Amino acid sequence: MAGTTPTLEAARHLCQEARVVLTSLRGGPPNVARGDLAQDLMDVRALVNRLLLNSTSETSATVATTIDTTNDASGSTMTTTAQNEQQAATGDEEDGDAVLVQSPGRISASLLPTNEDVGPCARPFLAVVMDPRAAGPHTLVALRSLHRLLEKGSLVPNAKHCYKVGLEPLTKGVLNCKFEQTDAGADEAVEMAIADLLALMVQIDRRAIRNETLMDAFNTVFVTRNTFVHSPALCYHFEDVLTTMLQVVFEDLDTLCDPAGKLILELLVNQLLHTPFVGGDDEASREAQMAHDATRVLCLRLTRTALRTGFSTMESDKLVAALAKFDESGTDNDRSLLHIIQDDLCLALLMTGQAIWAFEGNNNISPGFISLEVLSEICSTLSTLWTSVNLRKYLVVQFESIFTGFFQRALVLLRQRQIPIDSISFHANIIFDASTEIILECLVDIMTLHDHSQTVAQGNGGSLESLFATYDCNMRRSDAAAGLMIELCRCCGSKVDEEGEIIYTPLSDEAGSVPDDTTMAAPPAVDAPGASESGDGMATTPGLRQIPPHLKELCAEVIIGGMKCMFNDDHPTEETKLERRARQSIFEGQPKVMPSPQSISDLSRAQSVHLLRSIKSKKRLMRKAAHLFNKKASKGIEFLANSGVIPDPVTPRSVASFLRNGIVVGLDKKAVGAYLGEMGKSPVAGKSPPNWERDFFHKEVLETYCSLFRFENQSLLDGLRMFLACFRLPGEAQQIDRILQAFSDSCSRLCEEGGKQLFSEDPKRASDAAYLLSFSIIMLNTDQHNDNIREDRKMTKNDFIKNNADYGRDITDPGKELPKEYLSAIYDSIREEEIRTEGEGADGSMTVERWKDVLRGSVNDEEDEDRLPTIHDAEDLTELVLEHVWMPIMSAISALWGVKQIVVDSNGMPTESGPNGMLAAQGARLGMDMAYDMMVGVRNLGRTDVFLKIFDRVCIYTGLLTYTANASDRARNFSNSVEAQGAFILALRIARETNEDIGVEGFKKIWSMIFELRDLKMLGGGVSKKNTSIVMESDPDLLKERARKEWNSKLVNKGRTHEPQEKQNSGLWSALFGTSDEAEEDANAANKQTNGRNSIHGKESHILWDDVASNNDEGERSEDSFGSNLEPSSASIEPSIGAHFERHLLQEDMLLSQQREMLVTGLERVEDTQALGISPSDRVRKRLEKCCDYVGLVSDSRFMDDGGLYTLLQALVELLPTSDNICKSDDEAKTPDVTPISPASAAFAEVLICEIALRNRDRLTMLWSNVLQAHYSSRLSAIAHTYADNEDAHWQILSGAIEKSITGLLRISCCAVQKGQVPNEVLSTWSILESIDKGEGKLSLIDWFELHLGEGLWRITRCVDGATKLEESGWNGLFALSYWCADRGLRLPPVRSIVIGRSVGLAEDDPSLQAYRSLHFLLNASEVKDFVPAKGIATIRCLTAAGNNRNCPKLSIAGLDLLHMFSSQGDEATEANDFWKLVWKPVVEGMTEAIGLSAYTSVRQHALSMLTDLFLEKQAGFIPISHLCDSLGQLCIPLAGRGIVELREGSIKIESTDELMIELDLCIGLIFKPLRHHLKDVVSEGEEVLLLVWKPILDVLKDILNDPTSKGAKEAGLPAEALHSTNELTIEHLRNVVHVLTDFDILKAQSQSSDDITQLTWDAIESMPPCKEFVKEWKQGTV
Repeated sequence: MAGTTPTLEAARHLCQEARVVLTSLRGGPPNVARGDLAQDLMDVRALVNRLLLNSTSETSATVATTIDTTNDASGSTMTTTAQNEQQAATGDEEDGDAVLVQSPGRISASLLPTNEDVGPCARPFLAVVMDPRAAGPHTLVALRSLHRLLEKGSLVPNAKHCYKVGLEPLTKGVLNCKFEQTDAGADEAVEMAIADLLALMVQIDRRAIRNETLMDAFNTVFVTRNTFVHSPALCYHFEDVLTTMLQVVFEDLDTLCDPAGKLILELLVNQLLHTPFVGGDDEASREAQMAHDATRVLCLRLTRTALRTGFSTMESDKLVAALAKFDESGTDNDRSLLHIIQDDLCLALLMTGQAIWAFEGNNNISPGFISLEVLSEICSTLSTLWTSVNLRKYLVVQFESIFTGFFQRALVLLRQRQIPIDSISFHANIIFDASTEIILECLVDIMTLHDHSQTVAQGNGGSLESLFATYDCNMRRSDAAAGLMIELCRCCGSKVDEEGEIIYTPLSDEAGSVPDDTTMAAPPAVDAPGASESGDGMATTPGLRQIPPHLKELCAEVIIGGMKCMFNDDHPTEETKLERRARQSIFEGQPKVMPSPQSISDLSRAQSVHLLRSIKSKKRLMRKAAHLFNKKASKGIEFLANSGVIPDPVTPRSVASFLRNGIVVGLDKKAVGAYLGEMGKSPVAGKSPPNWERDFFHKEVLETYCSLFRFENQSLLDGLRMFLACFRLPGEAQQIDRILQAFSDSCSRLCEEGGKQLFSEDPKRASDAAYLLSFSIIMLNTDQHNDNIREDRKMTKNDFIKNNADYGRDITDPGKELPKEYLSAIYDSIREEEIRTEGEGADGSMTVERWKDVLRGSVNDEEDEDRLPTIHDAEDLTELVLEHVWMPIMSAISALWGVKQIVVDSNGMPTESGPNGMLAAQGARLGMDMAYDMMVGVRNLGRTDVFLKIFDRVCIYTGLLTYTANASDRARNFSNSVEAQGAFILALRIARETNEDIGVEGFKKIWSMIFELRDLKMLGGGVSKKNTSIVMESDPDLLKERARKEWNSKLVNKGRTHEPQEKQNSGLWSALFGTSDEAEEDANAANKQTNGRNSIHGKESHILWDDVASNNDEGERSEDSFGSNLEPSSASIEPSIGAHFERHLLQEDMLLSQQREMLVTGLERVEDTQALGISPSDRVRKRLEKCCDYVGLVSDSRFMDDGGLYTLLQALVELLPTSDNICKSDDEAKTPDVTPISPASAAFAEVLICEIALRNRDRLTMLWSNVLQAHYSSRLSAIAHTYADNEDAHWQILSGAIEKSITGLLRISCCAVQKGQVPNEVLSTWSILESIDKGEGKLSLIDWFELHLGEGLWRITRCVDGATKLEESGWNGLFALSYWCADRGLRLPPVRSIVIGRSVGLAEDDPSLQAYRSLHFLLNASEVKDFVPAKGIATIRCLTAAGNNRNCPKLSIAGLDLLHMFSSQGDEATEANDFWKLVWKPVVEGMTEAIGLSAYTSVRQHALSMLTDLFLEKQAGFIPISHLCDSLGQLCIPLAGRGIVELREGSIKIESTDELMIELDLCIGLIFKPLRHHLKDVVSEGEEVLLLVWKPILDVLKDILNDPTSKGAKEAGLPAEALHSTNELTIEHLRNVVHVLTDFDILKAQSQSSDDITQLTWDAIESMPPCKEFVKEWKQGTV
């Protein structure tokens, strides 16, 4: 009972719905309210109640009997209902008040057959639906009741109880719905209810409904939707219903041959293909067009739903099985959904999409329009097809036509749009731009939206590389990827192809014509003759408009997105990485001058075994051959044979295949037709032309060419259309005859006419008939579509039929005349659609015949298989794509940036563009983003060769490397070009991110641009350091403030001293940049003195380097006046480099505009008015400060690796003038420097070298050995050994660069000593100073840097922490520097001793004083004093001499103290001879030298005292006594004696008697005290040693103890008491020595020989008058 007993809920629901319908019917006329319709519903209620009440007592059999009885009754009721319908219809027709309506377009269904029962419970409801007497509201209620009963399950399909319902008859009944029209609203509701009920039944069980019925239901809703197109609400509702029905069907596909799916998809595709294009401006045409567009939109949306539903998860096995089944049978029944998509849907999409360009006056395609909504749906459908990976692999041929004929053609037409001349053309351009915008947006989605989960080898790579692998690397297919990218680039302004050759595209001829060569390469040239430049950087043909900015934006977005997606998909294996490294090593081994792009490509191919690369190489050769063939056929074929593209010897089939398939590589259809029509050369004696020029060869080629077409199952007309679409018929009649004869021979055997036996069974006759008919068709085509033929003279249909019905008995068999209907159809077809030779891909529109040829393909010996590339090939694909698109992309960037002229760069690449446009910010942003993404991707790919070329061109685009104009013009050009500023920002960003990858040459360009900005007064600080400038030294200046002013003044004025004044300060500011006023006048005067040789760029006028590079006083203004109110972006995604720059420009303009709009109140401050008058150069400077991190380029160098740091520094060094040129004037320079650099910038470069080295002091060892040592050594040597006879010659050479090279070496020396990094190597550089020739009258260039070197020496010596690590070489260099400073001080003029009543010493920065400070510091520092070598003694001796010469006795005294400190360094462990030779003797010599040369009493006395003490100190005991005696006898004693004599004679002037006596006492002490101190040791050494000192003493005493009343003493006016005291003191010392010698038994009363010491002593004493009286006494003491 469970299967037959109705449920309570279902029974209640059924009774309720029956009551609802009854209630509606009771409100109608009597025949409805109480008629059979109402009775049937009441019977159903009674039946349900009876069944429910008896369900507990009746058996199943009873219930079954009851159901059968009910069914019989119901059957009679239905018959009665049908009769009543007929009667009602008759009555209504007579009455005329009530109108029976049927849904428009609905297919009527026959009355339900008895074997398809709808069910007893559903039958009364369906009767109301089908009965025409029921009004619309009654029908609506019945339909909604059925919907609710089915939806809630109260009526169950295929059940065994009375609640069952048959979906098939119910569907037919609903489709047969008839009702009385009463109200428009109610009628629309009925239509909606019908659609909802049909959709519900399909959802419940679509397989319970026959496919034909299901299709009727779908078609009914489809037509209803189009009927109510004026009501958007109804349209949307019906569209949802259709979508639901379609989803149900396509979600339940068993196979691709599912009949329901095929019927629905065919309906939709046929609607697209056959919905007419209606043109016209009248109201009726517009309404018709709107209706047709609504149909297309609906079909496209439903088609897209079917694709997403049925093919998104479709397994590949089903697709393969569907293709195999159709290939086996070939019948339409086995034609699957895939075939519909391949053959019909893609054609419909392409042709409908191309209809958007059917404007009035353009006959390229059928006239008419489609709406933008239709175009948007087409693009969405194409995108859906492309993203269906499993489906896409079976649409290879179709997508080739779509990408070339739709997307690429849109871009071509975009470039060819002409400037509007009236409102019509203006409106047409607006429509075209809107359509192109939709297409480009679709391209953006296709090219950029990819999850990067798979690669091309896995079947789902990025769009760009997938296109390239599928089409560009296929010999028989067009270059879809490269062609698309080139066209996108051309829309952005590019003018080069993938080979880097300039493209010239002439104006298109009339529709249907093809230019001789649509792409012509021109050699790179400096100027582009005959080409006008447009504002967006495109060389345009007169009459063509510029690309709209928003479309150019989308083109750039496609390029950027496609390239970024491709780079992100690159995940190389280890094998590929190894191959890339090997290739990179090849590039690194190339010379500095990079090879041409072609040689790079050839090199890459030569080193690769990739299949795709080999195919692309062969295709490239075919393209070259095609270009040659277009000019001369024999040359093209010869090139094919020589390059190995076709086998040798050349065969007719290989040439025919080239002609058939060469269109995709640029083969001109006109050239193909000319070759096919040629007869060829006949054999001539003595001449042997190549085979391909012979007559037999031409004939075989023509025959083989025709055999490559598939004419099977086509009419002769269709075959002729397809045949003529592949080339252009020549103009000569004989050539046309030969071609058509060959066509007829091939087509007559295969076409439909042959199968239907319209032609003779004799092949020869059939061929002749086909030939004559073909010729007649061509003549008819010319006749009907030639505007020069009047309408009354055109051929009529009867004439055409009469001419072709019967060709005579030689050709036409009796009784087989061509039927009139057949010829009439040909005539109509030609009249409606002309036979045209369209261009291929982007150059033409798709036709049905051309589509058939595309699908059929050409017949080759080998099948063209579409295989996925291998993993190894796929990983090489990214590089392969890059090699073919980077040059057009760079050309596009140059156009976006508004490069002003065509130039040939260092790589031989043409760099071109036009003047700056109005939308410069957009161009700057797009160019920056495109170039940045390209360089980042290429660098990550490892293609350094391409990366460097791109970077090189970006630097060139800045305009900062071109010096052909003067400074003002260069500054103006750069200030007015935000594109150039963007290029500079980008170049600097790349340089900071890539480090050593840009190489030395790249960094040279970066530094050159920075120096140019400095010269143009546009260089500021940077974003990382708000208050810091890159042109600011980290160490204090080596010169004092006044010394710096004097130095700068001399440098500017070439040595002429100007007293600095307040007025000159501003002039000096300007002189820093060579711009102005007094300093400029001085510089001009100096230039006149040097023959006035100024260059065009005028960089030689920039003389001084300084740490501020602003525009006069603008740099001192508050930052708040410009750009301080810029608010940071709130976007969560970091903007691109271009977007960041553009945003700054917009905000900057906004702030400036706000300032200009401020009201003038009269209360403004001066600063406020100055802020509004900001100059362009200062604006650019501040703008670049916001976007460029100059300081980071130096400070962040510490984060670079060693290679990058080396590259950074080496670039600066190479950019500077060579050492051979830096110390020579411009006239004397041997080889001029390549890159002009101003003297100020050269000094700036020297500062940068030093700053970078100091920021990387932990790597100073590496930097010194690799870069700095050679640089500074050569600089110092050149400067030190540059001599002149006068100062003026030196000042003509001196520059800031020379100064900064000296100061740089000093600063690095300080760092090296302090950090202990290569201190010896660095300091040893200063040893060069020892080799300076100091001959009389010679002036060295380094002599002008005494203040710099003195201060530098002092700073070096203060770094005592690292000085302990110095070795001999380091000390030698340090003391060479100190000696030079002391010597330089020695040679300086003496200072005035008294100024305004006070004594004056040396200046604080005097080199002599600095040398003293340094040595004093070293000798007193506990960490280092014991390590200072004796070589410093020479410097000290020079200092003492300098003190004497410079009127500075204090310096001499201080030097003597230093000498004494040196002498105290010895100890017991010191080697005696070394200490004597290296220290003690030089010290003694130095002191004696000071005594002998100094004119100052204080110096002499100090020296005498210290010299005496020197012999008395313990260090003297470490010296051999013989050396001591020798020093005393040779140096000290004679010096003291001479001093005493000179004092007595008055040679030395001493005003004070006390001072005189002190000095005399010191001299006497020097004579006797050392001997007495060491006498014991001297005696122990023997008499010979004693004589070394004793004999000189005796000799000196003879001179001293002379007559005190001598003439000299009298003249000197010396007091007698002084002389007397001197004698007494001398005699006393002598007596003491004699007594000591006597005690040692050295002196005796009587000598033993005439020459012994006793005799020598007594003789000498007796010769001294004052001592004669003591001789006897002293001799007695010896007894």
